[in-house]
This record gives sequence, C-alpha cells and structure tokens, in this order.
Amino acid sequence: MQRPQTDHKQLKLQNQHSEQSEHNSNNGTRIAASSSTHNHDTSTPILTQRSGGGGSSAPVQPPKSLSLSQNNYAASDTSGEEEFLDSRYECAICIDWLNEPVLTSCGHRFCKRCLTDWLQNHNQCCPLDNKQLSAEQDIFPDNYTRREIEQLKHKCPNSPLGCALPQPEQLEEKCPFAKIKCDFVGRPETNQLEEHLKSDMPHHMQLMLQAFQQTAIATWQPQKASTSTSGGSLENGHGHGQLAPPPQYANGVDEQIVQTMYQRIVVLEQRTREQETRIENLNKQLRLARQPIDPRYSNGTIVWNIGHLGNLVSRLRANANNQVYSHECYTSPYGYKFCARLNIQPRKPHVLSLHVHLMQSENDFHLDWPFKGRIKLCMVHPTDASQSQHDTIMTKPEILAFHQPREAISTRGFGFLEYANISNIMHLGFVADDRLLIKIEINLV
Repeated sequence: MQRPQTDHKQLKLQNQHSEQSEHNSNNGTRIAASSSTHNHDTSTPILTQRSGGGGSSAPVQPPKSLSLSQNNYAASDTSGEEEFLDSRYECAICIDWLNEPVLTSCGHRFCKRCLTDWLQNHNQCCPLDNKQLSAEQDIFPDNYTRREIEQLKHKCPNSPLGCALPQPEQLEEKCPFAKIKCDFVGRPETNQLEEHLKSDMPHHMQLMLQAFQQTAIATWQPQKASTSTSGGSLENGHGHGQLAPPPQYANGVDEQIVQTMYQRIVVLEQRTREQETRIENLNKQLRLARQPIDPRYSNGTIVWNIGHLGNLVSRLRANANNQVYSHECYTSPYGYKFCARLNIQPRKPHVLSLHVHLMQSENDFHLDWPFKGRIKLCMVHPTDASQSQHDTIMTKPEILAFHQPREAISTRGFGFLEYANISNIMHLGFVADDRLLIKIEINLV
C-alpha cells in the first residue's frame, strides 16, 4: 500500500480543518435478698428492657487502500474500482492506517508518532479543530481501535492469482524477556502479556541471573598471572606456566550484582523464617486461649454460658431440689472464691432464681471477713446490648451469706429469688441457639 506525497497529506488536513471551522460545541429497680439453698419467697418477678496545519494546493489523490465498510476486505481487486480505507481507522495526518492509535480529548484519532511529530513541529493544537492539546493530559492510547484493526481480516497475499479467501491477521505479542529464553506469547487483543509480566516476575529474575552467569563464563579471558621477581613463581601460589582458576563471573560488576541479589535473598529468607516463628507462636496462644481459664486468674468474673436451656428448665421444674451451679472464680489469685446458682422455686415455676455463693478456699485464713464488695449481674442480650439487663448488689456485714463459709459451698447465697420471667426471656430474644449468657463481676470495696 503506497502512501500519498506529503503535500497530499497536508492538503487533506487543511481541508478538514477548514470544514471543521465552518461548522463549530435498662435500668430497673430490684430488691436483692439473702437466700439459703431451700429458701422459698413469693416476690414479684422483674425483667428490665434497653433500651491547522497549512499545506500545498496540489490536488489530492486518494490512497489505493482497501475498503473496510463492514470490517472485511473485498474478495478480489480485479474489478478496477478503487476502494478506500474506512475513516474510523484512518489517521488524518498520514492518511493511512492508524498505527498505535491515540485519542485526543476533543475526540479525534491519530497515529501516535504522527501526532507527536505534529505537536513538536507545528503547534500544540489539534490538527482538525485547532483545540489546544497537552501531551500529558489530553492524549490517550486508543486500545479499543487498535484491537479492532488487529482483528480485521486481510486478503490473502495470493489474491492477484485468484485466491478469494480472506486471511485473518495473525499477530502475537512476545514477552520482553524473550531474549533471555522466556517463551511466553500472547494475543494483543487480550491482557495476557500484562498478566504474565505481573505474575512471572520471579521467573524473569531467575532468567536474568542465569543470563548473567552464562555471559560471564562465555566472555571470560584467562590470562597468566605475573611472575614474582624473587623466585620466578606465579602469584597466588601457582607454579610456572599454570593459570589461575577461572572466576565464576566475567568481571567485578557482574559479580557485585549477583552478590547483592544473593544477600537480598538471604535477608528475605531470614524474614520468612521469623514470620513463620511468629505465626507458630500465635497458633500456640490460640490453642491456649481455647483451654478453660484458671479460676485464680478470672479477676472475679464469671461468664456463665448456660446451654440447652429448654431441657434445663424442664429438669429444674421437675424437682425443687435440682439446682445448677456455675464454674468458680477468684477475686484475685489469693482472694475470695465464688460461684453462682440457678434454680426454680416450686411455687413460681415460670421464674428463674439467681444467687451468688461464697466457697471455701486455701486463702480464707488470711482474708478479712465478712466479705465487703460489689456484685454486678448482667443478663446479656445476644443481638442488642442496649437491652441487656443489669443489676448491682452491695454487700452488708450483717448478711450471713458474706461470712466465712463453713462448707465447700456456703449454704446461704445472696441474689434474687425471682430474677427473670422465663417466657419474657424467650420473647425478648435473650435466648439464642437455646443458650442464655449471664455475666457476674465481683469487686472488692
């Protein structure tokens, strides 16, 4: 395909520019009470809620390019009629196929090289509408048009001999590291090459290192070492006529590069081992966290997760002597020991009773009695913390439940005979997966 002379190109540009110029646009009140394991009271249950370039005047001869009116070429050019390039794929500067097409902010397409030369040699305006252009802000690669052109079907090179079959253009993109034996090949209409460059960088680094080594060995020129003036022997301890062993690399620069890369790899490997050690330590901590907490270090807190609540309520209703106790806690490693008790009074089968009990411990002999402190009870709502029920109990010295226990678990407890209505607990959503969560905090004052 022959390009027209330069004056033809510029004249078309001038004409297009002229035509364009002519057409220019919960808190509640509750009474706590001391209770023995067999105390039966009848108080009311409570449950609180939370809340132009110029040109020559020579006549323009259209290029003998092929028609692309339907993204296909004519099957034969023996008709004698001239066919023209589709304007969508034509550069207005060179009047030929767009090569590395770019799109301006004013909506015109040019070859990248053509537009660059135009802006450098003429002015900083669009050749078609004379709009000011910035090479950094107003010119963009037109990959869509580039892919359209690459996918167009060309006529078979033997079409003058009578072949009427179209031949698709076969274009491939090789990896920039092909010279160092990277054999990746991708289609230009896809992003395979870009993805390859991102994902295969370690492989490319390895190929570069191998290329350095091979170049060093291939270019190494062994030379005899200079002889010593004293004994006629060669330097480095080698006898007369012997050569020094070949270095691993061609010169100091290559060796320094490889050594730097090697040192970097060593540092990265060391960091990897450190990270693996940290991960292993974290896994150990997680395994320890899954184990039950030593009650001595519970800091006076009981988190009581009561499971299978439906079956538990049925069992407590069946017999007034049935009671369920929480796990124990210590106010400190050498402090007071407590637990909690849940039961149902015979005459109030629809109400849960909750009490706190002191327990005997090896620390009782050095502790001050009776116990003086504050006890906080919280029925935790699983989805809305504002609806959780909170109650606070302050101890009194005259209450026997806070005196030194004489049994493993003091027979007297302190809390609420009617802590919560069971149906209200269910209705207000305190039970999730048949579990009820009660948190108890015991603090010294």
